[in-house]
Amino acid sequence: MGAAVEINTGTIAPVHLKGKHIMLGTQSLGVFDGTQSVVRFEIPSGKHVLYLKDGLTTSGAVAFRVRTGHCAQLTLKDVDAGMFAAIFGGWFALKRAGDAVLDEETPGAEEISVDEVPVEA
Repeated sequence: MGAAVEINTGTIAPVHLKGKHIMLGTQSLGVFDGTQSVVRFEIPSGKHVLYLKDGLTTSGAVAFRVRTGHCAQLTLKDVDAGMFAAIFGGWFALKRAGDAVLDEETPGAEEISVDEVPVEA
């Protein structure tokens, strides 16, 4: 059994995300189809960086640690990127929304610094 990550589009209509790749480090987990407001993917437990990619543009990244048997829950937020957003069609950031808890002191998933995630070879 591995772990999972779940992404909720929050207040952003799924149609605005159509075609955006969901990236786990350098690996594409999938592409938003424009209809789903929640997507879930099985991933290995451990430390990860997740972001959205559309052509050459990327969203803000979120780094997290998730334990075996748990699901890191993330929500997309609209970020004001000024003129860049007007030209390239928007800018998004992922924010930690929650997780399952192993016990009172050990979270099943927690946000960490991007610097804590090993660089992929």
